[in-house]
Amino acid sequence: MDVLTTRIEALERSVCSAKADPPTANLAEQVAQIERQLGRTLADHTSLAQALKKYEGLRDVIEGDGDLELSRRLLGVTAKAELILLNDDTAKIMTDLHTISDLQPRINQPEYATAAKLASQLNTLEQQHGEQAAAFKQVVADMSSAVDRYHAETDALSEIFLRWDRVLTSVERKVAELEATRQK
Repeated sequence: MDVLTTRIEALERSVCSAKADPPTANLAEQVAQIERQLGRTLADHTSLAQALKKYEGLRDVIEGDGDLELSRRLLGVTAKAELILLNDDTAKIMTDLHTISDLQPRINQPEYATAAKLASQLNTLEQQHGEQAAAFKQVVADMSSAVDRYHAETDALSEIFLRWDRVLTSVERKVAELEATRQK
């Protein structure tokens, strides 16, 4: 009876997160009260409901044969948590293995057998691609240089035009002044 009382108190602490009111004289009433409170808590927190479902599936492994002290000595809290987490990981691994087995026929395609034979051609293509990439880089550099030279020459010609325009404007003004002085 002591083991049962200890387990009920542990359940009260985990469900209520604090020690409950003093236990009632009737143990069945106390269990019913805890079950109602647990039901409300699980309804409010779906993650706890999922964890409890996982725990129920692993109860025999986690709790041992019913002796609370023996189960504490056999598995610590960390080991029990790892077992629960491992249960999810195992299900995921089994799903992945099933998916892999479904893909197995596609892995051993006859086209893959020729891949080793085509490796030399692939190496040649990779080398050609590298050479083409280097040549492309050089062409881009040459084009950039040509565009820069074009812009420099255009700027120089624009400067020459502006100076020439100033010189012509200045000459026209002087000619106009000379004509004006000659007519007087």
